[in-house]
Amino acid sequence: MNKLYEPSKFNIPTQYQPYSRASLDPQNASTPETPPMTKVFEHAKLKFIYPENWTVIDSQTEGSVCLNVSLQNEGTIQWTVYRYEGIHDTEELIAQATRAIHLEYQDHEETEPYRQVIGEDVLNGRRMFFNYLDFILCMTATTIYKDDATYLFVVQAESNEYDENEVIFGALAISLLSNA
Repeated sequence: MNKLYEPSKFNIPTQYQPYSRASLDPQNASTPETPPMTKVFEHAKLKFIYPENWTVIDSQTEGSVCLNVSLQNEGTIQWTVYRYEGIHDTEELIAQATRAIHLEYQDHEETEPYRQVIGEDVLNGRRMFFNYLDFILCMTATTIYKDDATYLFVVQAESNEYDENEVIFGALAISLLSNA
């Protein structure tokens, strides 16, 4: 179910929970159902902590248009971040993600724009749901410009698992952006 997407294939997931302002501390993002964030990814200009039961499944950290790394958990979650030097058209990055999902999956539904507040920052993007086998999958594509770089976060998961782990996605972004 987890598929890797090229930088030109960005996606949009989950149920819409618009302006969650819950305090997100990467060190304390674990709950009884989620593991502590004890692993560290550090390469080039990407550094962040992530849950101990997640694994790095792909990374491009040199010689490409953008740096990226993808993580997955033991379930259906795939989390990917793309880092582009300088200012990039965030609407176009999100549109590329949407087009990639439209090409890959015929049975999809777009939702309203998606917004996630993480600390002092706001990630803006889109979310969509689509069917795959017997699952309803959620994908989000969100962007932010910070510290001379444009970041695109793409998350894909079964919709219930996405909802249960949304705080982890925010904590991953906070950890990454605070180390930018």
